[in-house]
Amino acid sequence: MKIDGEDLMGYIRELDLVFSRMLGRFRVLFSKYNEDLITETQFVVLRCLRNRGPSNTSYLAQTLGVTLSAVTALVNRLYRSGLVERERQDRDRRQVWISITPKGLQLLEEVEEKRHLLLALYFSRFPASEREKLLQMLKEIVELFERPDIVEKEFVKWE
Repeated sequence: MKIDGEDLMGYIRELDLVFSRMLGRFRVLFSKYNEDLITETQFVVLRCLRNRGPSNTSYLAQTLGVTLSAVTALVNRLYRSGLVERERQDRDRRQVWISITPKGLQLLEEVEEKRHLLLALYFSRFPASEREKLLQMLKEIVELFERPDIVEKEFVKWE
């Protein structure tokens, strides 16, 4: 597929490779420098609970893109570590809400601080104007990914 005379799919293949390498390297660095306090997935769950508030396992599974059984196992580990708590609803005892504990919040903030320092080491090597452009483009990409209509309408054409 060509757009503006360029090979879009060649660009996408290279972008996919670079993005995968970047995320892979960051995961390795994150794991190494957070002193194995929590995994990347546990970090995402704690951040989600802090930002959104109490959530059920269905929402967490959908957010992470994993199965209910996988998120249940993850929540169980966080619960045993005292990082989250569970609350059954009075109306429907099957419905369980997960929330972050003060201990979980403290750990999340500690890990976030290390994560931000790690990112700053790399991104400080770019001029502020380039960092701002990158941030703006990433925000626009996230907005596009949050639009299900793009895939529903367009992806069928590409298959």
